[in-house]
Amino acid sequence: MDNFKRRSLLALLALPTGCAIQYLPPLASSKLSGAGPVGPPRAPALGQSWTYQKFNYYNSQLLDTVKEEVIDTSGGIRISRRSRDNLDLGDEFQPVWGQVKEDPYWDNLQTYEAPLPLWLDNFAVGTSQSNSTHYRSGTSSFRYWISVRTAVVGWERLVLPSGSFDVVRIEKLIRLNHPDITRLDTLRRDTLWLAPEMGRWVARETNGEFRIASKRAGWTGREDHFRWQLESWT
Repeated sequence: MDNFKRRSLLALLALPTGCAIQYLPPLASSKLSGAGPVGPPRAPALGQSWTYQKFNYYNSQLLDTVKEEVIDTSGGIRISRRSRDNLDLGDEFQPVWGQVKEDPYWDNLQTYEAPLPLWLDNFAVGTSQSNSTHYRSGTSSFRYWISVRTAVVGWERLVLPSGSFDVVRIEKLIRLNHPDITRLDTLRRDTLWLAPEMGRWVARETNGEFRIASKRAGWTGREDHFRWQLESWT
C-alpha cells in the first residue's frame, strides 16, 4: 500500500463515530396481552389539539413541530395543521370520525372521492379491510387510482418522552398511481399507533418506494420516511 492510500485509510478510521448517519431508533414498545382498552376512540370536539415532533427517519433530524387542532365539527371534523413557524400545512378533513377525505400527510394534499379509513371500527387483532377509490392531488382536476389495505396488528404499550400510552398498532399498505408520470408502481406504508383515550395517534410513520420509468428494471426510488411523535395533547 502506498503512502497516500495509507494516509487516506488512517484518516477515515480516525473520523469520530458521531459523523455517521444515525437512523431513528425503534420506538420503545411492548406487547399487551388481551384486546386492549374497550370502547371507541375519544370523540372529537372543538379545541382538542395534538402537538407532534416530526423527524426524518433516515438521519434522526427533527424537521418540525406540528400542532393539530379541531377547528370545526359541523358537517364533519376539520383539523388544522400548523408548523412551529405557524405556517399552514393544510387541513385534514374527516366527514366521519376515523374516515379521511382530505389527507395532507403526503407530498401533496390528497382528496379522496370516497373516504378512506384511518382506523377500523373493530380493533380485534387480525381484523383487516381493503378499500379502493380515486383521488385528486393538490388543486389538480385529474383523478388517480388508490387502493389501501388496513390491518389491526396488535395492542402495545408505547413509551415516549411525553408519556406511556396503550395503543393499537394499525398498518396500511397503499398502492396508487402517482401524479408524476415517471413514477411507476408506487407503494407506501403508513403505520399508526392509535391511543383510543386521546382519539389520535401518539406516533405515526410514513414511507414509500417506486420504480422510475427511465431507469433499468429493478431500480427503485424512495419517498421521504417520516415519524411523528406526540409531544402534548389537550
